[in-house]
Amino acid sequence: MKTPIAWMPVMGRMDQRKDSIIFKGGKIDIPGQEQEGSEIGLFLCNRTFSEGSIAVDVRFDDVSPTSCADVVLFYDPQNRYTLNAGLTYQNLFAIRHFDTRWTIHATAGAANAIEAKRTYRLEASLRGSTVALKCDGVEVLRVVLPFVLPQSQVGVFGVDRTNIEFKNFLVSPVKPRAFVVMQFSAPYNDVYSEVIKQVCDEEEVDVTRIDEEAGPGLIIQDINRTIRESKIIIADISPINANVFYEVGFAHALNKPTILLAEKGTKLPFDVSPFRTLFYENSIGGKRLFEEGLRKHIRACLQQKG
Repeated sequence: MKTPIAWMPVMGRMDQRKDSIIFKGGKIDIPGQEQEGSEIGLFLCNRTFSEGSIAVDVRFDDVSPTSCADVVLFYDPQNRYTLNAGLTYQNLFAIRHFDTRWTIHATAGAANAIEAKRTYRLEASLRGSTVALKCDGVEVLRVVLPFVLPQSQVGVFGVDRTNIEFKNFLVSPVKPRAFVVMQFSAPYNDVYSEVIKQVCDEEEVDVTRIDEEAGPGLIIQDINRTIRESKIIIADISPINANVFYEVGFAHALNKPTILLAEKGTKLPFDVSPFRTLFYENSIGGKRLFEEGLRKHIRACLQQKG
């Protein structure tokens, strides 16, 4: 039986009901300013999330110049950093993150377009470093972030002078994805099928190579899209292969956690020689050590904030 969703107010006041929480908005005095400010609410639940989608119904009692209601896709309890996607007064839709200040990644819609008393169905999805936002089933934003986030708890965020209702909160997680780039020939095919796939399955990570993808279109576009939507890149750089090094460079440009593999004895090119590389030996004993090393690297990548 699935554990019921439990909520905790990290900031602000809330009322919890059977299938909803009410953010208790209000006016606040800001020292040194004549204009009144608005209450801020950050409410976390007991659901953890790495990738997938989060949906919620949002309803504003009234609208002010500070109104916003977001899905929180990531929260760091040490620094209170968040990744948010939702509705704002300044732009109707926004994807943004907060560390020491707000950084806007994508916006759409006009200012002052939120409607009071209307119920909006928000659905925010995270796949690798790609974030998308839907409202009432219509995709309104999609952006590739310059970082990758580890697993965290999730929730909702609101700012307003009156109440905001968050209802029918639903978390639909998926396994993180690892994309493997390597030369498609022996013995590297065996490395993929007998070691990489096995370890990824054990660590509950979906794994794929581009030769396993299907559909029309340009292969290079599929490669770039899959790298953007993957949490981890695993690259075997044993042979000098231009395609592999292109894909590694693209992954590094996106700040993707990248695990470099190479057979023992491989002389690494100058550009990648400074990077930590997992060297493996093609033997029975070497396979066991290879599996242990790869498992440690995957676990470290899943916890890494890029």
